Amino acid sequence: LKIVLGEIEPDGGEVIVGPSVSIGYYAQQHETLDRSQTLIDVIRHAKLCSEGEAVAFLLKFLFTYEQTRQHVGDLSGGERSRLQLALLMLSGANFLVLDEPTNNLDIASAEVLEEVLDSFEGTVLCVSHDRYFLDRITRRTVELAAGQLVDYPGGYSDYAETKARRPR
Repeated sequence: LKIVLGEIEPDGGEVIVGPSVSIGYYAQQHETLDRSQTLIDVIRHAKLCSEGEAVAFLLKFLFTYEQTRQHVGDLSGGERSRLQLALLMLSGANFLVLDEPTNNLDIASAEVLEEVLDSFEGTVLCVSHDRYFLDRITRRTVELAAGQLVDYPGGYSDYAETKARRPR
């Protein structure tokens, strides 16, 4: 992921990101949020909108009305993860890089993420150990094996089935 994001150089070859590609990144550890801001302030800062629009947006990500007025520092790890995902959806990115996005999410939050990604019109590169989640959001699986990328059509179950049928 760090190579795709341009954080480290590849050992060989090159990564070319098109001029119209805008990358949004969701990391496993994300402590970039200002803990003193309220959730409404965070959303209004990310997207110039009214307080009502910010509240409505946060409600879609399963925050209660009362929580929208809380400070980021008062949120649980899972709630901060949801807020970070909400911000990613506001970023305008058309290529999302997700590193273990369901970690720290409860089932309802993971389902919201699935719905949001299902309606996302860009490209998603996701690393996850959550097989159910991968089955729900992927149409293609790419395995990095012996320094080579191997492309499999379909979700995780399709990949696992195809892999099991291949001779070793």
